[in-house]
Amino acid sequence: MKVTQSLLLSSCVAALGVAAPVAAQDSPPANTSTASRDVSSNAIVVTATRREATLQEVPVAVSVVSGELLDNSGVSGVDQISQAVPSVTFTQGNNEGNSSLNIRGIGTNVFSPGVEPSVSIVFDDVVMARAGQGFQDFIDVQRIEVLRGPQSTLFGKNASAGVVSVTTKDATDYLSGEFDAMYAEGNEYQVRGSVSGPITEGVAARVSGFYKQYDGISDNLFNGDTYNGYESWGVRGKVQIEATDNFSLEFIGDYRNSVSTPTFVLARALNPAVVEVNKPLQIDLTNTDVNVNTPPRSDSEQWGGQMNAEYLFSNDFVLNSTTAVRSYDFQNNIDVDLTSSLTPPADGSYFLWDLNKGTNNLTQYSQELRLESPDLGGFDFLIGAFAYHVDLDRTFQRRWVRRENGTVVPRSGQFSSNNKTTNLAAFVSGNVYLGDLNLFGGVRVLHEKLEWSVLRDPADVVVPGDIPLPGAAGTAADFNGSVSDTAVTGNIGARYDFGAGNVYASYARGYKGAGVNTAFGSLAGTEPVEPETVDAFEVGAKVSTWDDVFSANLALFYTQYQNYQAQAQRPNDVAFELANAGEISTKGVEIETVFQPSDLTTFRLGATYMDAKIDTFPGGPCYSGQTVAQGCVNGAQDLAGADLPNAPEFRLTGFARQTVPFGDSSPVDGFVQGNFSYQSSVQFALDQNPLARLDDYWLVNASIGIESKDDNYSISLFVRNLFDQNLPQAVGYSTSAGGRVTAQVWRNQERYFGLQGRFNF
Repeated sequence: MKVTQSLLLSSCVAALGVAAPVAAQDSPPANTSTASRDVSSNAIVVTATRREATLQEVPVAVSVVSGELLDNSGVSGVDQISQAVPSVTFTQGNNEGNSSLNIRGIGTNVFSPGVEPSVSIVFDDVVMARAGQGFQDFIDVQRIEVLRGPQSTLFGKNASAGVVSVTTKDATDYLSGEFDAMYAEGNEYQVRGSVSGPITEGVAARVSGFYKQYDGISDNLFNGDTYNGYESWGVRGKVQIEATDNFSLEFIGDYRNSVSTPTFVLARALNPAVVEVNKPLQIDLTNTDVNVNTPPRSDSEQWGGQMNAEYLFSNDFVLNSTTAVRSYDFQNNIDVDLTSSLTPPADGSYFLWDLNKGTNNLTQYSQELRLESPDLGGFDFLIGAFAYHVDLDRTFQRRWVRRENGTVVPRSGQFSSNNKTTNLAAFVSGNVYLGDLNLFGGVRVLHEKLEWSVLRDPADVVVPGDIPLPGAAGTAADFNGSVSDTAVTGNIGARYDFGAGNVYASYARGYKGAGVNTAFGSLAGTEPVEPETVDAFEVGAKVSTWDDVFSANLALFYTQYQNYQAQAQRPNDVAFELANAGEISTKGVEIETVFQPSDLTTFRLGATYMDAKIDTFPGGPCYSGQTVAQGCVNGAQDLAGADLPNAPEFRLTGFARQTVPFGDSSPVDGFVQGNFSYQSSVQFALDQNPLARLDDYWLVNASIGIESKDDNYSISLFVRNLFDQNLPQAVGYSTSAGGRVTAQVWRNQERYFGLQGRFNF
């Protein structure tokens, strides 16, 4: 289903009342300290500027999704946030460590442990060092804020493309509880719950937990097992202490355990022998099944603890401290050859690759201090300091079996690596108020050090008697190195209030530190890639009616990245190359609206048009089979003007809900609701391989149910992927096995029904 630009633009104009999570901005007006600000209970409160302000006050583009909207839309994890926010796309890999978020078409397609993500995922003010840590299930979420564009000034780490900030619910000073359960086709079920209340005078606690499982969407023809499923559970605890009238403490601890069976599937095989050995597997883009002899496995375990402290001085200055430690352990294996063969073919047209596994053990520490001023007579400020350290150990094993000169030859190898990152920073931001005009800005000075080491012994094969792997992966490696950098980031802008809304303009400078490839590959051990720097320009407008029945937020943006860190695969090479892809840019327009004509009716719509391109990359990789006539000269091509991976030109999200009153005598009312997301076609390969392009698709969900008038319980019947769109989440081209297209399938690739219930007190 193709949607033209004119149709999309006209649809946006016609639907200026059907909205998605509302857009926002970046700098609060006077008297907005966390302790002293009196925010209306009807206002949407955000912390995009690291202090509380209403959504309609802050001037940088921010999408806000409440916990209630997440539940109503069926969004249960960070990896699904793109279904509710039009500027976000999710790239699903064959495990959580190889997956990533993009904002405005920009993200990280690099899965070396020595490279940080470009989109920062933050839980309760604590940044997750790697994207895999951030793909958590939602429990007790108060709201999610998606800050678009570079946010390096106030958020610092991993924020060159934006921030996804998750805020969980506070403890209550009365006994309360929330519980919900869901069951769907495919033997998928989920239970979540929380209990909150006072412990003693001035002390309250909240304990939450979840358990979820799904058999999977992919049947294995080899043994009848089902893959691409999961089983996970987790708990979170929060204790809040009001020690005195001006001093409070908060302790948060969480634990999560996940076992899943992610595997890519065959969408196209160019080698007839691979097609033959996989029969009767139906190999095309709608395929969700596999025929493999090695079960996929991806296990992760993580925990974290943090202490937040806040002190209110007598002069209304506020000092905040956030101290945190986190641990993340991850291991996985996948059957790379995607066949059930136990012996390589006589013609040597493909080889067996059943062992491709690794472990990651990550520990991180962070400390942040912030001093927030009250209104000082027409201006205010926020100053802070940040310290951060990450220590990541990785091991990896790889083994394949192939015929060489007619003889079956098993080859294998393994390596270990360590990456350390230390970041120290100081920052300041402030506002000057000149009547209806607000000038704002900030600066951050940071110093970062990246250290790495790699050890690979060719004699250290996985199975005794194997031959070392060929190329660099089979040679000795015992090296280490480090690189340091000092950088300055900042932002500056102005906002003008005009009765029904405001307009703003801003400039921001972003930064992401140097990276290094410490993985199997022909280029492992070369010089690190340069830091990624960003220049972003944005203008926007926010309008709303006096009664908040209708609001609209518009942003126009242009962002250019220098030394963009990217990953690609050269033809006939199983290794991945890490490189600075010259300059890239993204520009476009976003609009998000909300229309609530009554307490019974809500409409939301979000639309994003973006043009995310490579501006300069003269030595870019060619794709397999690319000819000189197609631009491949001496193994390289000029990628200027090419699409960025997973950066659709158009995205739409929408939500609608209608309550149906059953009369005063009935204890319940009915409701019907639905949400949708749309994106145009995308290219998933940096080298622009035409086989790695995915067509546009729609995802439509709907539900119908009843809820009590006091909102204490509800039950509903839902359907996901109402129109049964059978496209995968991502596609990619691999040179192994004679050339093939692989797809990452997902839960919503087929239509399914389910039942959900909720109870709270």
